[in-house]
Amino acid sequence: TTNQAMAITPAALRSLAPTGVLRAGINLSNFLLVPTRGPAGEPEGVAPDLAAALATRLGLPLELVPYANPGALGDDAHAGRWDVGLIGAEPKRAETIGDSSGPAATLRRPAP
Repeated sequence: TTNQAMAITPAALRSLAPTGVLRAGINLSNFLLVPTRGPAGEPEGVAPDLAAALATRLGLPLELVPYANPGALGDDAHAGRWDVGLIGAEPKRAETIGDSSGPAATLRRPAP
């Protein structure tokens, strides 16, 4: 099922989430990724859902690390505060956050 842990080596898992918790950087200013907040103010939407699904598949607990904007999230890319960052494509951030495979997902607003 989709809720089962992924087959991943312990070394790879430690490399991805060295604290034993998947820390996901979440850009709160992108209404496509985080359109609403829950009762306790927690982010809700595509980005938190993707982070939760990844944590579940990896068999790890999840910690959402909120950022006010994509610049702040991107600037922390090498600070060790998050393990995965859910951020929109932005040429300036591509200078410091590398991913040769391109975006993992492309979100588009449906036509009216």
